[in-house]
Amino acid sequence: MAEYRLLQQGEFQQAIDLADRVFRKEGHLSMGIAFPQVFSTALNQSYGAFIDEKLVSFIGLVPSLLHIEGAEVQAFSIGAVCTEPDFRKRGLANTLLQIIFEHVNKSGASVLFISGNLPIYMKQGCNYYGKMNQYKIQQGALHIEEEYSVRELQPYDWFQMRNLSHNRPIRYEQSIYEMALLNESAGFASIFKMKHKVLVAEENQELKAFLVFGIPYHEQENVDKRVIEWGGDPKAIRCLLAEAFKYGLNSLLVNIPAFETALNEEFDLLERVVEPYPGTMKIMNLDLLLKQLSSYFEGKVEILTEDINHKRLIFKQNSVVISNQELEELILKGNGNFDSYLHNIFPIPFPFPQGLNYV
Repeated sequence: MAEYRLLQQGEFQQAIDLADRVFRKEGHLSMGIAFPQVFSTALNQSYGAFIDEKLVSFIGLVPSLLHIEGAEVQAFSIGAVCTEPDFRKRGLANTLLQIIFEHVNKSGASVLFISGNLPIYMKQGCNYYGKMNQYKIQQGALHIEEEYSVRELQPYDWFQMRNLSHNRPIRYEQSIYEMALLNESAGFASIFKMKHKVLVAEENQELKAFLVFGIPYHEQENVDKRVIEWGGDPKAIRCLLAEAFKYGLNSLLVNIPAFETALNEEFDLLERVVEPYPGTMKIMNLDLLLKQLSSYFEGKVEILTEDINHKRLIFKQNSVVISNQELEELILKGNGNFDSYLHNIFPIPFPFPQGLNYV
């Protein structure tokens, strides 16, 4: 009989060891180092299934606060979902997932993010969301702007780094310490056996932009170097991308959310592929999400409850009733069949998931 519960103080090493056996190969950094929030005894959010006091299945759970144009959305992300091979196909992970849903609902969070799209998630109502432009930039494709001085991040830069990060209208909440910790652990980059390099663009001793990108621990063939996170002036970010090629890169994979229009305009002449965000998400409580997004909707659209299954959208002297399911679709993916006015509001611009806060 399996026991399902939160991990206790001395059990997180079991979780790290299990995750390393499932996800890591020779040359990989340990999951415990790469994802400190997932295995945090301080946060104490992650769940496991135990048989005879041995951890056999695990789901890491991390809380976060999303800033969306003045609105604050309370969210969770799951990661490091793994089960010992001998105990798979017994429903252990699915049972843990139900317990996590209960945890999320009790917490006041309205959405749950998942890094994957396996059937176990899709059957539970998880969906693709967001839109991004993917660029594969080749060496020499970008012109270096002479007006900026580019250098690597220094220990005295963190206040200005925090300001650039904080000024982004769509972002994860990040303290200075959290930015430094997540930059050092390099969670997403570690999947590809990469560490972070951080460049800053400076003008008159003021930081105008920063760029976090992954470079390999050792030389690897057929691996795209990846941009992880950025902030600041779009023109300065473009300059930093050009400068990144001085670190031995042949190509650089950059995924830019569609809502970052000014930055996407900097790459108008480059080939792009439009795709949904990587990963999936689940709206845990639609009414709670609408309440948490009220500052974002203010002055744009009013959303009222018509009945238990429908909402009324009021905008520009128009009024339309749609089902809750249609509204969730609108929030996650947008809908080209609705009034074009709504295209600037939906889909909701959730932060890109494969940045520093990747779980």
